[in-house]
Amino acid sequence: MGIFNEFASRNFSLYAQWCGVISIILLVVLGVFCVASNIPFAIIGWVFAFVLVFVEVPLCTKFCPTSPKFDNFVAKFENAYLRAVLYLM
Repeated sequence: MGIFNEFASRNFSLYAQWCGVISIILLVVLGVFCVASNIPFAIIGWVFAFVLVFVEVPLCTKFCPTSPKFDNFVAKFENAYLRAVLYLM
């Protein structure tokens, strides 16, 4: 299936998940470089990266023990539109 067929079917879940993984890597790396000049934004980036690991990489939730409260928090982001808004922020 080519990229044009993916656009026609409006099935972007695989591409969105890869963009999420790239975002996690960029948030951590840029947070490290930014920690000396802008500490609050670096910490916010690391927090977003931590949440994105559990939202975008479901395999991590199998290996890492999480509480029901955290599972309910992550379940709120299962909607694709809400995740898109999170990335736009």
